[in-house]
Amino acid sequence: MMLKKVKSLSIRIIGGANISTILIAILTGYSDRFDAATSPLLSCSGLAFPLFALINGLFLLFWVFFWWRGVIIPVLGFLVCYFPMRAFCPLNLPSDPPRDAIQLVSMNVMHFSYPMPEDSVDALHTIKRYIDRTKPDIACFQEVSPFREQWNTLGGKDRNIEYIDHNGNILLTMSRFPIIGKERIPYESAGNLSAAFHLLIDGDTVTLVSNHFQSFSLSKEERSEVGKIIDGSGDRNPRSTGNRLLISKIVNVTRRRAPQIKAVTHYIDSIRSKGRSVIVCGDFNETPISFSHRQMEKRLTDCYSSTATGPGFTFEQNGMHFRIDHVFCSPDWTPYRCQVVDRLRASDHYPLRCWLKKDTKR
Repeated sequence: MMLKKVKSLSIRIIGGANISTILIAILTGYSDRFDAATSPLLSCSGLAFPLFALINGLFLLFWVFFWWRGVIIPVLGFLVCYFPMRAFCPLNLPSDPPRDAIQLVSMNVMHFSYPMPEDSVDALHTIKRYIDRTKPDIACFQEVSPFREQWNTLGGKDRNIEYIDHNGNILLTMSRFPIIGKERIPYESAGNLSAAFHLLIDGDTVTLVSNHFQSFSLSKEERSEVGKIIDGSGDRNPRSTGNRLLISKIVNVTRRRAPQIKAVTHYIDSIRSKGRSVIVCGDFNETPISFSHRQMEKRLTDCYSSTATGPGFTFEQNGMHFRIDHVFCSPDWTPYRCQVVDRLRASDHYPLRCWLKKDTKR
C-alpha cells in the first residue's frame, strides 16, 4: 500500500515537472512573436528552446519505460511545439535541383583570418578552392577583409564583383550575372551592414540583399559558458553574477538588432511592392526561433527550413551550436537542397549553399 502511494506521488511530481517543461518550451519556442525592441528578454529566450525540447524527449523515454500512460504528456508537448520544432530541425525529402537552377553560396569569411592547420593553405585560398570547385552563380561574403588583392584572388574573368563598405565592414558579392546597381540599406550601426545588389538575371532585375547583423560579440570564455548552459553542464542559475552579466549582454544586443531587421524588412516591402524579385542572405546572428527570422519568414521563404533536414548548424564554436546564417527568397523562386557545407572549415561560420529556380509563370 505504501509503495503504491509513493509511486502515485512520484508520478504526479514527475508529471508536473514534465508539464512545467512543456510550458517553458512553449514560451521559448514561440518567443519570436515578441518584438525584440520592446521585449528583448522574452524575444531572445528562443535560444533555450532546444534544451527544453530535449528535456521533454527525456521525459518521453521515462514514461515509455516506467508508466506508458504518461507518454501522452510529452507527445502533446511536441505537437503543441510543432512549428518551433520544425523551424529548429526541419525534415524534408531530398529533391535535386533542375539543371537551370542557379546556385548561391553565402558565407561570413571572418576577414579571411581564420587560423588554419599548419599543413593546410590559408583561409582565403581554402575558400577560393571551394569556389573554383563548386562554381556558384552567386557568392555573398560577409565580414570581408579590406585588402582588395584578396578579392582578386577570389574573383575570375567570368565573375562580376561588387562591394559595399561601411566603417570598414565590407559585404562582397560575386556573380556571373551582371550587377547593375547597389546600395546600402541605412540603419544605425558602427560595425554592421546590410546592402542590396541588383542583378540582371535572364532579363529580370533581381534584388539580392546581403546582411551582417549585430553580433553578440561574446568572448571565447562567454561563448564557452553559453555552450555549457545549453548542454546542461554549466551554471544555470540566472541570478548568479556571471549569468546576469551574460544575459544582460545578450538582451542588449538583441534590442540593438531589432531596428536593423526592421530597416531591412521595410526595404524588402518597398522592393516587393514594385513587383521585384528578392533573395536575402547573410549572417543574421539569430537562430530560426527569433524575432528577426520571423520577420523575414512572414515575407519570404526560408530556403533551409523548406528544403533541408536536420538542425544545420552554421556556427559551432566553444560548445555553441546554432544556425545563425540564412537564405530567403520571394515566392517567385523555388528553393532546392539548401545545405550547410560543414566540411569547409575556413571561418568561424560554415557556408550555406542553395539552389534556386525562377518561376517564370508568376
